Amino acid sequence: MKRMITIFSVFVMIIGVILFNYSYAYEKTYTLEFKASDVSEDFDLYLLLPKDYILFAIEEDGLNIEYTGVETLKSNDIPSIRVDKESISDELYEEGGVKYIQILLQENEKGKYEFDILSNYNKMNMKYRVKNMNKDDIVHIDNFKISNGVCKVEYNYEKNTVKQPDTEFIPFVTKVLMIILVVIIVVGIIAYIKQRR
Repeated sequence: MKRMITIFSVFVMIIGVILFNYSYAYEKTYTLEFKASDVSEDFDLYLLLPKDYILFAIEEDGLNIEYTGVETLKSNDIPSIRVDKESISDELYEEGGVKYIQILLQENEKGKYEFDILSNYNKMNMKYRVKNMNKDDIVHIDNFKISNGVCKVEYNYEKNTVKQPDTEFIPFVTKVLMIILVVIIVVGIIAYIKQRR
């Protein structure tokens, strides 16, 4: 019985270490993933980052940088905001009294764009801007959710609609707890059988 308890304790410790490492790796950033469908013409996609997020990233990186609008990103290297300086627009976008820095995103694959956001930033106040000669749409994602380290945005170009795909998943922590529960039940059954003998 003591041997079973020792094995179980070691197993729980290993699961705890894996869970800690997984959580640590996942907490730094999540990915904003924009997928465009039903696209009939070329367009530029901008990610609009608010001043709040830029200041948050500066603080997270322990930098002493004053916010000066677009020049904040163009003149400084902020490790938490990995962006090509050439893709930063000189023009600020303003909505509801909030100014946004516009970052031109590049397609990773057909109709898909990605950008990493610090996961401990607790607002979803960044936006997308879809722009060309015929269109200038702002895509709001403030009520979107993050699952498995990705916030997916599906945009239908022709219908001007945006949605988040319906996904059901079991969080990693829940899976670990289920494994631990199964191990506890198995150990309990084995201990009960040994005790009866």
